[in-house]
Amino acid sequence: MISEKLKLLPDKPGVYLMQDAKGRIIYVGKSASLRQRVRSYFQPSSDHAPKIRWMVSKVKDFDTVVVDSELEALILECNLIKKHRPYFNTKYRDDKRYPLLEVTTGEEFPRLRVVRRQRNPRNRYFGPFPDAGALRRTVTILQKMFQIRTCSLDMDKKVKRPCLDYYIGLCTAPCTRYIDAPHYREQVEQAIDYMEGNSDKLLRRLRQEMEAEAEALNFERCARIRDMLHDLERTGQKQKMVSDKDENEDYLAVSSSGELICAQVLQVREGKLLGHRSFLLESPGGSEDGEQMSAFFKQYYQQNSYIPRRILVSVLPDETELLSEWLSSVSQTRVEIRLPQRGSKRELMELAQKNARQTLEQENLRPSRGVEQRRLALEELQQALGLSEAPWRMECVDISNFQGRQAVGSLVVFEQGLPRKDQYRRFRIRSGDTPDDFRMMREVLTRRFSHSPDDRRSFDGLPELLIVDGGKGQLGVAVEVLAELGLSDRVALAGLAKENEWLFVPGLSDPVILARTSKALLTVTHMRDETHRFAVTYHRSVRKTAFKQSALDDAPGIGEGRKQALLKHFGSLRKLMAASLAEISQVEGMGGTLSRKLFEYLHAAGEVNGASEMASHGQQIEPQQEEKRTRQGAIHSSSSRGGGRRSSNRGGA
Repeated sequence: MISEKLKLLPDKPGVYLMQDAKGRIIYVGKSASLRQRVRSYFQPSSDHAPKIRWMVSKVKDFDTVVVDSELEALILECNLIKKHRPYFNTKYRDDKRYPLLEVTTGEEFPRLRVVRRQRNPRNRYFGPFPDAGALRRTVTILQKMFQIRTCSLDMDKKVKRPCLDYYIGLCTAPCTRYIDAPHYREQVEQAIDYMEGNSDKLLRRLRQEMEAEAEALNFERCARIRDMLHDLERTGQKQKMVSDKDENEDYLAVSSSGELICAQVLQVREGKLLGHRSFLLESPGGSEDGEQMSAFFKQYYQQNSYIPRRILVSVLPDETELLSEWLSSVSQTRVEIRLPQRGSKRELMELAQKNARQTLEQENLRPSRGVEQRRLALEELQQALGLSEAPWRMECVDISNFQGRQAVGSLVVFEQGLPRKDQYRRFRIRSGDTPDDFRMMREVLTRRFSHSPDDRRSFDGLPELLIVDGGKGQLGVAVEVLAELGLSDRVALAGLAKENEWLFVPGLSDPVILARTSKALLTVTHMRDETHRFAVTYHRSVRKTAFKQSALDDAPGIGEGRKQALLKHFGSLRKLMAASLAEISQVEGMGGTLSRKLFEYLHAAGEVNGASEMASHGQQIEPQQEEKRTRQGAIHSSSSRGGGRRSSNRGGA
């Protein structure tokens, strides 16, 4: 199949997507000539690096996308890598997007938000920030200096009173129209200037405004600008001056150790060093310095809305001219990429390299998180369970409930030993509210595997290994479900019993006992704990929603107005349920027929959301008692694990 496709490859620019035996995309690349580049991978005489040989050994098929130019191929490659996160591409280590600071300039009264994606082209974005805590501290500083709102109020409506932020000097309360849109927009523009590094320009403008306000005798406004100037000057004193010229530059340095890469970014704005940021990347099988720099370039500047005119690097990236053309097209100005040769620029690059090496040394003190360690863990698991190959994709399932009520199921996915959070799924149990863990497990597994194995709309294929949280009972249910769906020979199974952390597999009476220091055991317990967290979080959310519901929410003929009138008349739901038909009829808006329907509904329901039953006996659930019961339920629901232990009434991961 591959040999036939190789003959038909066009000699045109485009993107190629390598796929493994399961149809998963494991590598994305681009080339000015698809024919030459893709064919080179499969030529026996090619002197490939170990990473390429390893990747090619996994390739069973490939697809290509032809475009008009190499620049279009570069842009498409960046988007496909972000979408599919192929295993063999060099990418950010964290399985998430770095946070950005969004200024919603598309709104009349903009606000500050911490986001993960650039969703609205009308808004301004700053970042990415590898440290979310530092970003939130930045938001606090911006609030203090520029008094920009962070709330999510509907600004089309005017509120009567401002919130606490107004009284402590963190917002000028545009929601109350204490400040009009033009003056508020000035505050936002000042904050944007500050974030872009134009502090000197901002200081000059603020001094002029302060003098103008003083001449106009607007002393309150003048004092506010004076305080802002003091804050900006104090912040500016902490910034290191590295150039006499008003230069805007980025310094990028990379350092690698095996498959782990650290990229260091120093930002210079108006000749001042604003700060430095470290980014960790992984490259399975390793890669050359130029490839590392090129991969980081694409990911960093694809997220960064501000691109300086000059970018200095510790090593020139692959395809330097093409990257420069891409960044120039994005920023609408010529972007220069070059190596610093001498003087202060060379010294600053050495500082960036030193920081990158130090960060890498600190990360190497935790080798268990590395790619090689994860690979060894999966190979250990393969040998322990007798699998034909190391499991690429693993799924784990768990149930959470409180005595059968508000029952939910969770499914988490790990690929190559790392969480794949976009593939996580949660299930609301529909088959009943009795405490039957086996029935609930059967429902979740049936709903998950009833999809066609080739249907990628819901899941990216089948797992090589499915782990159920529990002992032999839960494992038996999984065996039956997969047999009914004809998947027994395609998905390996194991049950993880919490008491001793033993693995049970079909066909073996004795458990598989992994050493406490085993990397494979750490991997499966990590999966189990993540499944537990995901299940319990969803269960608490469902339970909280149910507890907030009222017996009147579903009552026939009772809308929000009558509901409020009834509660106001009787004072509480308990008194309403104890009222007679005649007493209910006395409420304004309640006719004879409607009163009878409500009376019959309330007394026929018996129990509504765990509160009505106690109310009908003259009791009232205090919020503290309910919270205590919730916590106890979560504890009880996760306590019945293990091969020979009882499993009724359990509900957690």
